[in-house]
Amino acid sequence: MPGVFEKPVGEDSPGTVKEAIGYGTFNVLFFLMISYPGASFIRELLSWKGVAVSPLLGAALVWPVSIVIVYTEPRAQARPWWPRAEKAWRWTGAVLYTGLPLILALAFPMAVGQNLASGIPTLISLSPVIALMAFFILRRRLRDRKGSS
Repeated sequence: MPGVFEKPVGEDSPGTVKEAIGYGTFNVLFFLMISYPGASFIRELLSWKGVAVSPLLGAALVWPVSIVIVYTEPRAQARPWWPRAEKAWRWTGAVLYTGLPLILALAFPMAVGQNLASGIPTLISLSPVIALMAFFILRRRLRDRKGSS
């Protein structure tokens, strides 16, 4: 019987396209939440006004690519050439997920709300992260409250 850490490669990977769509969507949203506030902050440091919309459009373009990546990666890991290609695969994914929103926000911002006060665009870009953290904190407190009563 295999141990916990001896799980075969790809056992918890998406087996269907439907699962790949879910994982791909999660990847795009997660990495957008990481890179978008940084892009907004850099724009504020450069004294550029407004909230860049282009990273959101870029995420919509990356989403189908992300689904393909998530669906094909477990199959690629089973190939003999995978150890040689793994580092390039990881770097390509990192640049695609985090670099694209940064580049688009700085090169083609498509800014909206250019009359917003300084700091507000960064706060707007941080709001999904803040809302997610608040959700987890409140959920934990509700679970603790139900468990103690």
